[in-house]
Amino acid sequence: MALDPERRTALRGAKLRALVADAASGTAVGEADGNHLFDGTRLWTLASEDEPATALGAGLLRAGRHGDSTPLTVCFDDPFEAALAARRVAALEPSPEVRLVDGRTLVEVDAAGEPEPAPDISPTGFADRFDDLCRGVGVDPVLEHGTWRGEVLGLEVARAVDLSTAEPSVEVGVGRFDREAGVMMRGNRSDAEALAAAADLVRAQRRPGAGAHPLATLARERWLRRDLCVHPDRLDLTDLEPVDPADERLNLRDPAPAPAIGSDANGRRVLVVCSVGADPRLVPAIAELVLRESPDRVLVALPTRDVLASVGRAIARLRVPTTVVGVACSWDA
Repeated sequence: MALDPERRTALRGAKLRALVADAASGTAVGEADGNHLFDGTRLWTLASEDEPATALGAGLLRAGRHGDSTPLTVCFDDPFEAALAARRVAALEPSPEVRLVDGRTLVEVDAAGEPEPAPDISPTGFADRFDDLCRGVGVDPVLEHGTWRGEVLGLEVARAVDLSTAEPSVEVGVGRFDREAGVMMRGNRSDAEALAAAADLVRAQRRPGAGAHPLATLARERWLRRDLCVHPDRLDLTDLEPVDPADERLNLRDPAPAPAIGSDANGRRVLVVCSVGADPRLVPAIAELVLRESPDRVLVALPTRDVLASVGRAIARLRVPTTVVGVACSWDA
């Protein structure tokens, strides 16, 4: 029988309090507030069972309530997520501690090794054919984490599958279920015809003043990135191109910071990361991208209304010079 949310929160709070008490050699500690406990000096954060990948970012956002340089310890039950977080904190100052839960104690964590970029495994010539297919109907081709995708204003409407075969196929649709339905309902339409129809459907909703339609609200951080890549001068950059996100997206509904790399007038390498709202994935993603891309500086692009003090405090921990920029978004035009 599943525990109700209130009981589950109480049990996790008790677990965190016991872990902190053990780490403090029995010294009295405060009460846990959900997955967080502030002992008067340090904030302790326990990664959730459902979304452990958000723990580091959630801890950084919460730590800012107690001061810009509040020490932070993030505790994980998942060894993989702990190792990933341990790698990312190297790009932060002051650097949070990362610990792995081992029974009733917390142990140190070895950082994960350097990330290996996913290669393009498609057969010779496929990239050019996919590029022609997409651009022929006004769709942007994007290679991301080794997978070719077609996007309209940042929203995926096509994906190349079976890339390791001699003739990869192209599935059209927004999201996995839509692509699967599209395969069954395509009939005799060519890839170009099916893609053009899907692109037109998305454009009809992904426009200024479209309101809350899902096609207008999904992946808005990628919509913002696309706008800035078309007009890098809005950020005083000379060029801007998408790069792989820090983490591969599992679906279209969850927010995922959208990065790009460009140059300024002085030839400096600039990492631009687009986000919407107060996303706990943002700062850890930027940290990973800083380690991978080695930029001279970072610009964090947010809708003007989302330039929040809590986000700014968390971003200020990055070791590389970072600026938060509020921008007008085309869906509000």
